Amino acid sequence: MADIKFMDISENDNPATTDSILVGNQENGVKRTTLGKIGDMFAVHGLLHFEQTNTVFKAQTICYPIAAPDIEGYQFAFWLNPATTGWTASTYIDSPASKQADIWVSNTSNADLSPFANGKNGLTATAVYIKNSVA
Repeated sequence: MADIKFMDISENDNPATTDSILVGNQENGVKRTTLGKIGDMFAVHGLLHFEQTNTVFKAQTICYPIAAPDIEGYQFAFWLNPATTGWTASTYIDSPASKQADIWVSNTSNADLSPFANGKNGLTATAVYIKNSVA
Protein backbone atom coordinates (compact mmCIF):
# COMPACT_ATOMS: atom_id res chain seq x y z
CA MET A 1 0.00 0.00 0.00
CA ALA A 2 1.24 3.49 -0.81
CA ASP A 3 2.75 5.57 1.95
CA ILE A 4 0.27 8.46 2.35
CA LYS A 5 1.04 11.30 4.70
CA PHE A 6 -1.74 13.51 6.00
CA MET A 7 -1.25 17.12 6.92
CA ASP A 8 -3.61 19.36 8.76
CA ILE A 9 -3.65 22.39 6.45
CA SER A 10 -4.61 24.61 9.35
CA GLU A 11 -1.34 23.73 11.09
CA ASN A 12 0.57 26.49 9.35
CA ASP A 13 -2.44 28.43 8.03
CA ASN A 14 -0.51 28.92 4.80
CA PRO A 15 -1.17 26.11 2.35
CA ALA A 16 0.90 26.03 -0.83
CA THR A 17 -0.42 25.15 -4.27
CA THR A 18 1.95 22.16 -4.20
CA ASP A 19 0.35 20.70 -1.04
CA SER A 20 -1.58 17.52 -1.75
CA ILE A 21 -5.06 16.46 -0.68
CA LEU A 22 -7.05 13.30 -1.34
CA VAL A 23 -10.05 13.46 -3.64
CA GLY A 24 -12.32 10.66 -4.72
CA ASN A 25 -15.42 9.60 -6.53
CA GLN A 26 -17.28 6.38 -7.09
CA GLU A 27 -15.84 5.71 -10.57
CA ASN A 28 -12.14 6.42 -9.96
CA GLY A 29 -11.72 5.86 -6.24
CA VAL A 30 -9.38 7.98 -4.11
CA LYS A 31 -6.50 9.88 -5.70
CA ARG A 32 -4.03 12.49 -4.58
CA THR A 33 -4.06 15.93 -6.20
CA THR A 34 -2.50 19.30 -5.44
CA LEU A 35 -4.34 22.37 -4.22
CA GLY A 36 -3.05 24.10 -7.35
CA LYS A 37 -4.97 21.69 -9.60
CA ILE A 38 -8.12 22.21 -7.53
CA GLY A 39 -7.70 25.98 -7.90
CA ASP A 40 -7.23 25.66 -11.67
CA MET A 41 -10.69 24.10 -11.92
CA PHE A 42 -12.20 27.41 -10.76
CA ALA A 43 -9.82 29.82 -12.48
CA VAL A 44 -10.93 31.86 -15.47
CA HIS A 45 -7.86 32.17 -17.65
CA GLY A 46 -7.71 35.29 -19.76
CA LEU A 47 -10.47 36.99 -17.75
CA LEU A 48 -9.40 40.50 -18.76
CA HIS A 49 -7.98 41.93 -21.97
CA PHE A 50 -6.47 45.40 -22.44
CA GLU A 51 -6.14 47.51 -25.60
CA GLN A 52 -4.35 50.83 -25.62
CA THR A 53 -5.64 53.55 -27.94
CA ASN A 54 -3.53 56.48 -29.03
CA THR A 55 -4.26 59.74 -30.80
CA VAL A 56 -1.95 62.58 -31.88
CA PHE A 57 -2.24 65.90 -30.06
CA LYS A 58 -3.39 68.88 -32.13
CA ALA A 59 -2.91 72.48 -31.01
CA GLN A 60 -5.98 74.21 -29.58
CA THR A 61 -8.05 70.99 -29.62
CA ILE A 62 -9.51 69.98 -26.26
CA CYS A 63 -11.78 67.07 -27.24
CA TYR A 64 -10.51 63.82 -28.78
CA PRO A 65 -12.93 61.03 -29.78
CA ILE A 66 -11.81 57.47 -29.00
CA ALA A 67 -13.37 54.13 -29.90
CA ALA A 68 -12.68 50.71 -28.42
CA PRO A 69 -12.05 48.08 -31.09
CA ASP A 70 -14.03 44.84 -31.15
CA ILE A 71 -12.03 41.97 -29.62
CA GLU A 72 -13.19 38.44 -30.43
CA GLY A 73 -14.29 36.55 -27.31
CA TYR A 74 -14.42 39.68 -25.14
CA GLN A 75 -16.94 42.37 -24.25
CA PHE A 76 -15.92 45.99 -23.66
CA ALA A 77 -16.20 46.94 -19.97
CA PHE A 78 -14.75 50.43 -19.42
CA TRP A 79 -11.99 52.92 -20.21
CA LEU A 80 -9.02 53.26 -17.90
CA ASN A 81 -6.23 55.79 -17.47
CA PRO A 82 -6.78 58.66 -19.91
CA ALA A 83 -3.46 60.45 -20.12
CA THR A 84 -1.24 62.68 -22.19
CA THR A 85 1.94 61.26 -23.70
CA GLY A 86 5.03 63.43 -24.12
CA TRP A 87 3.53 66.42 -22.33
CA THR A 88 1.49 67.22 -19.23
CA ALA A 89 -2.16 68.24 -18.93
CA SER A 90 -5.22 67.12 -17.00
CA THR A 91 -7.52 64.73 -18.85
CA TYR A 92 -10.77 62.89 -18.34
CA ILE A 93 -13.09 60.58 -20.29
CA ASP A 94 -16.68 61.77 -20.53
CA SER A 95 -18.29 58.30 -20.93
CA PRO A 96 -15.99 55.72 -19.31
CA ALA A 97 -18.47 52.84 -19.74
CA SER A 98 -19.12 53.49 -23.45
CA LYS A 99 -17.12 52.07 -26.37
CA GLN A 100 -17.22 55.50 -28.01
CA ALA A 101 -16.13 58.31 -25.73
CA ASP A 102 -14.20 61.56 -25.70
CA ILE A 103 -10.96 62.38 -23.92
CA TRP A 104 -11.06 66.00 -22.80
CA VAL A 105 -7.90 68.02 -22.15
CA SER A 106 -7.90 70.78 -19.57
CA ASN A 107 -5.91 73.92 -20.26
CA THR A 108 -6.95 76.08 -17.34
CA SER A 109 -3.90 78.31 -17.66
CA ASN A 110 -4.75 79.08 -21.30
CA ALA A 111 -1.15 78.36 -22.17
CA ASP A 112 -0.03 78.11 -25.77
CA LEU A 113 0.02 74.37 -26.39
CA SER A 114 1.11 74.58 -30.03
CA PRO A 115 4.74 73.55 -29.27
CA PHE A 116 3.37 70.19 -28.09
CA ALA A 117 1.61 69.59 -31.43
CA ASN A 118 4.75 68.18 -33.01
CA GLY A 119 3.40 64.81 -34.21
CA LYS A 120 5.17 62.96 -31.36
CA ASN A 121 2.94 63.95 -28.43
CA GLY A 122 -0.56 62.63 -27.97
CA LEU A 123 -3.24 61.21 -25.75
CA THR A 124 -3.87 57.64 -24.73
CA ALA A 125 -6.45 55.54 -22.90
CA THR A 126 -6.77 51.83 -22.13
CA ALA A 127 -9.90 49.90 -23.07
CA VAL A 128 -10.65 47.09 -20.59
CA TYR A 129 -12.54 44.00 -21.76
CA ILE A 130 -13.98 41.02 -19.90
CA LYS A 131 -14.24 37.49 -21.29
CA ASN A 132 -17.65 36.73 -22.84
CA SER A 133 -18.10 33.58 -20.78
CA VAL A 134 -17.98 35.67 -17.59
CA ALA A 135 -19.61 38.96 -18.69
